[in-house]
Amino acid sequence: MDTLSKSEIEAALTARLPSYNVVCTLHADGTLSAILSGPDADHFAVTGIVRAHYRGAEAIARLAHEILKEMVISRQGIRGTRLQTLANNQPPACPPGIDQGRTS
Repeated sequence: MDTLSKSEIEAALTARLPSYNVVCTLHADGTLSAILSGPDADHFAVTGIVRAHYRGAEAIARLAHEILKEMVISRQGIRGTRLQTLANNQPPACPPGIDQGRTS
């Protein structure tokens, strides 16, 4: 089975991720990058996808599943960091050797 074209990959991912606009870029080394733009300025980029690993409908479904999984993991990390910052309610620490409130 042949490797899917850029437009076929975009269409397949868009069909499986309907709330996102998918734009793919093919690279000379055979890899693919995908930028997913969703509601509320939600953006997610995936790079270095080896197209040869995703041939056919089942493989595209697996790719969409893997992308969704990475999106969930990424959001959990962002939320955890935000919640931790809000819970601490402290300003970010200055690097060592820098005095707060002092200007040069």
